[in-house]
Amino acid sequence: MRKSIFTNRAFYWAVIILIGALLSWNIFLALAYSKFLGIIPIAVQATLLYLVWSKHEYAKNGLKTWAVVFLIIGPSLKLFGGLLSDIAQSTVLENLESYLVNAVSILIGIAIVDFTNKTVKV
Repeated sequence: MRKSIFTNRAFYWAVIILIGALLSWNIFLALAYSKFLGIIPIAVQATLLYLVWSKHEYAKNGLKTWAVVFLIIGPSLKLFGGLLSDIAQSTVLENLESYLVNAVSILIGIAIVDFTNKTVKV
């Protein structure tokens, strides 16, 4: 089995910390609020954390897919839908915090995809 090689250790640990923090948050939400639909992101993040931690050959593809789907496409749709809804109701400036959170998530996703392409070799 081939291994993924992370040439930038800071990026490697940042990704592990980010996925670990999101995994912990989703576990907390699933247990505290009995949101059993939270099992889906828990399973995805646990699998991705295992792939990255073990430097599995599919870690690069897993990271890119996860970042594109959950950190770029998802928040982009949420941002676009929120903007359309707020424009229709003329309340654009009331949800500025939500827009900012989605924009930061999109930027983090783009950074992860970019760094993964540049620093992870299989």
